[in-house]
Amino acid sequence: MTRLIRLISLAIASTLSASVALAGGAHQNDVARYLAGLAPDAQSRTHALTQEPAWATHSEQMNAAWARLERRQLEPVRAWSAAHLGPPSPTLLYMFSGPDYLYARNFFPDARTYVLAGLEPPGRMVRLDPLSADDRQRGLENLRESLRSILDASFFITADMLKDLQGHAFSGVMPLLYVFLARSGMEITAVRHLGLTEDGGTVTLPVPARVRPNGIEISFHDREKATDRKLFYFSIDLSNVGLADGAFIKFIERLGQSDAFFKSASYLPHAENFLRIRSTVMQQSVRILQDDTGVPLAGYDPNVWQVTPFGRYTRPIQMFDYMHQPALTRLFEQAPAAPLNFRLGYGYGIDTTGIVLATRRAPR
Repeated sequence: MTRLIRLISLAIASTLSASVALAGGAHQNDVARYLAGLAPDAQSRTHALTQEPAWATHSEQMNAAWARLERRQLEPVRAWSAAHLGPPSPTLLYMFSGPDYLYARNFFPDARTYVLAGLEPPGRMVRLDPLSADDRQRGLENLRESLRSILDASFFITADMLKDLQGHAFSGVMPLLYVFLARSGMEITAVRHLGLTEDGGTVTLPVPARVRPNGIEISFHDREKATDRKLFYFSIDLSNVGLADGAFIKFIERLGQSDAFFKSASYLPHAENFLRIRSTVMQQSVRILQDDTGVPLAGYDPNVWQVTPFGRYTRPIQMFDYMHQPALTRLFEQAPAAPLNFRLGYGYGIDTTGIVLATRRAPR
């Protein structure tokens, strides 16, 4: 789509009533809890829908899945983060993330702003009332299926996401983000669809746009820490060509000092065609946590970055075997670390999980 059409779309959207695009936080928070298998506010109209047998089954299965996830993954991740990551930057940049707020939050629980980006569509505001009971049941079943890979293997599979997140009642990334926020104890206060202006600012859209980047902004309250936070998700092509108009780059630059996270990124940050987003993230970041699919070790100038390994680095899985980094093997051999007690990335288990923490040697 040309820049002219994109600008016209944004101009039209900006003249429409923001109330169409800005969802009431209380209702969306009740919807999030419903999707997460947690009881909404007893006085809300959403609460009556929890009396349906399909929701009772959904709640039971989600509770069991989350108990396993907490024990095996999230509790160890939070403990590791508290021991090794130190004071956070205000913003976390998580490119190639899909809807994975889950690991962003558990590794970086104190970020004030989370910026996620992937190819998956954001979806529309979730409306439960117009749906039939059968539609809600099928939607909940599909939602659980969409969550399966990240609950079992710590990552989303993009090809599966593009298929799973369409064609049912709870389509797009938004329902998954709602689940992760609700299960993390967050209270949604506002939601809006948004686009970007040429200078990296945001504009409210009445509905998801047919242009990229096509985004959503979720404002939420962290009740445990009494802090207000924001989550941005953009459906965007992060290649050099996809970022040619510069709007997303300028949006990131506006946010200032950041931390960054790369996980299960299909080794795209290794490619020349994704050099622009890699360079921008590195320029903005004071620390970068990643598995081997993020920035290649050769991309870290040792005069600028201190790179510390954790866990164990093994050859990539078969489909990515050609991305093996002998230099990373040497780094892990020179500075051996105890195995991590959680699984991350494409490896098959805890004993094959290796991550590195790159910390800028001097302030930006």
